[in-house]
Amino acid sequence: MSVISHKEFDTYLQDRGNDPFLPVYLIYGEDLLTKAAFDALLNALIPVSERSINYEPLDGTQENIHEVIGRVNTFSLLPGTKVIALRESKIFYARQDKNQMLDNAKKAFEDDNLKKAAGHLLALMGIFNLSFEDMDKSTREKNLGASHTSGTDDIWLDEIITYCRQHDLAVPIARDDCRILQLAVEKGFPQNNHLIITTDTVDKRRGLFKTLSNKGVVVDCSVPKGARRADQIAQESVLVEKMNSILTEGGKTMDQATYLTLYEMTGFDLRTFCHNLDKLISWVGDRVEITIKDVESVLQRTKRDPIYELTNALADRSTDSALFFLNSILSSNIHPLQVLTALVNQVRKLLLAKGFVNSPQGKDWQRACPYSYFQKQIIPAIVDYDRTGHCRL
Repeated sequence: MSVISHKEFDTYLQDRGNDPFLPVYLIYGEDLLTKAAFDALLNALIPVSERSINYEPLDGTQENIHEVIGRVNTFSLLPGTKVIALRESKIFYARQDKNQMLDNAKKAFEDDNLKKAAGHLLALMGIFNLSFEDMDKSTREKNLGASHTSGTDDIWLDEIITYCRQHDLAVPIARDDCRILQLAVEKGFPQNNHLIITTDTVDKRRGLFKTLSNKGVVVDCSVPKGARRADQIAQESVLVEKMNSILTEGGKTMDQATYLTLYEMTGFDLRTFCHNLDKLISWVGDRVEITIKDVESVLQRTKRDPIYELTNALADRSTDSALFFLNSILSSNIHPLQVLTALVNQVRKLLLAKGFVNSPQGKDWQRACPYSYFQKQIIPAIVDYDRTGHCRL
């Protein structure tokens, strides 16, 4: 069928007419957007009154692809639509996603969801063929890397491993689940049987993704996480859309300045942003307008600032901003050596820039020069300066 955006998915459901639902749906990306798309699809596929028999949700943190395929190929006891849902699947994870899986496990642990945290960690251990003995402190850094196993920063790993042992959770056997599921989808399912897969990440290069987009519908709920202007516009679009929906439902209003204050408190953390909006709606009571004073009175700053905010403040010689972002970044449990390395790199770049400006090649440099001038005059001068061998530290 196709790959469509989450913004187009409601239109897809409404404009289907009498067209039958396709056998498989993949929904991936931002957690709250994925959940909203999943709920809309499930409501369209099968009424709540029929879900006790014809709807089978499976936990993706402990997924068994053979069991999933077996269930979706089993005819329903009652006539009608049957839905198998594989929630929070790890089917697309691979070795290169190690850091993301560890970050997901840590975030779930911090959210006090040990079951979900264990699922992420066990998925990683299965991909790398690691046993619980391989996760011992003496070998952990070798197997996982230093960034997640430094000093006391890995206590969360100990607690997740303890949870796995206490609940007799086994490390999944390493196998090519992507290929197994791909072949099953290509073969087809019984009529009126449908499989819905949700996940936070996909690999569009895999044959499974191509098969799912050809045989079914892929719903893209991802939001770019970068700092480019285009990424920030996409993030703001999602936040504003959610904000307007929540405020309209709650009968409240908020001006642009208040929104920006709220955004500064949370950053692009959609779940926290929505939770804080609900908290503000409850706080103001019968009052219609939510103000900056309400935001500052009720909420605490949870935004995780990127390191470039600190390095930019350093380059701008803004002591107050630099100290603010340094405190924020260190509070996010980023290792101090990572921060020090970023600062050293920024100072090195500043020294290189200063060397160019003071060199003969930098004589045409002007502050706040137009981009066209910079492109035609300055970039060639920088290249020439680099060729002289001065551009080294």
